[in-house]
Amino acid sequence: MLRILQRNPDRIPMDRLGEYIRQFAELLGTDNQPVFKGIKKASTGLKAAIPDERRQYAHLRLVEARTEPDSRPAKFLRNIEGMLGQDKIKAAQLLDAAENVVYLFTGHAEETIQTERLHQEGTVDGVVTGLVGADDTMHLHLRDHFERDLRLVVRDEIFARELLAWFRNGSVRLYVHGTWLRTEFGWVPEANKCTVDHFESLDDTPLHEVFMALAKIPGNEWITFDDPIAEWRSLRGGNE
Repeated sequence: MLRILQRNPDRIPMDRLGEYIRQFAELLGTDNQPVFKGIKKASTGLKAAIPDERRQYAHLRLVEARTEPDSRPAKFLRNIEGMLGQDKIKAAQLLDAAENVVYLFTGHAEETIQTERLHQEGTVDGVVTGLVGADDTMHLHLRDHFERDLRLVVRDEIFARELLAWFRNGSVRLYVHGTWLRTEFGWVPEANKCTVDHFESLDDTPLHEVFMALAKIPGNEWITFDDPIAEWRSLRGGNE
């Protein structure tokens, strides 16, 4: 029995009570053919019965749920605890046929993370990895330098063809406007909420080739260093 403490059945909406019953059935394992045997008004006790030949499997499933947090049965333990938290119910009990407590649920609601958003113009650099859409609104896929896959909106077919020429063909800088999200890497365009206004190609020449070209310029002192790249990094104040 799933006993929801300090909450009588007439204080739980029917659809919510049905969801508790569904999660309880999933916890017991639908393959074990649990059937609903009614509500016991001891707080709210949701009673279930399992065929004799399936009881050992249901028992093993409950042991797995309690002892292996990453298992599929444990997911339904967490679901029930999340529901209890959302309903401001502090605890519930899982009782066996002899009404011994085999598990104590603690109600806790999942933390709601508030995502910061703002509307602004900005730029993103990366490689074009795709363009999809059959109407005036097309969706551009861009892999940025943090290995994130961004999805942006393109509203001009001719402009879209120009961008498609850069498909996996070097880096581009996109100038966009729309809604941005704050992440651990800073502000990024929200998926399909930023429109590309124009773009420019970026020079992907390797750094060592840039220094080789600089070294050939008469009077350039980079040629005097044994390792120009290491010297450049030192001037920048790091070794990244």
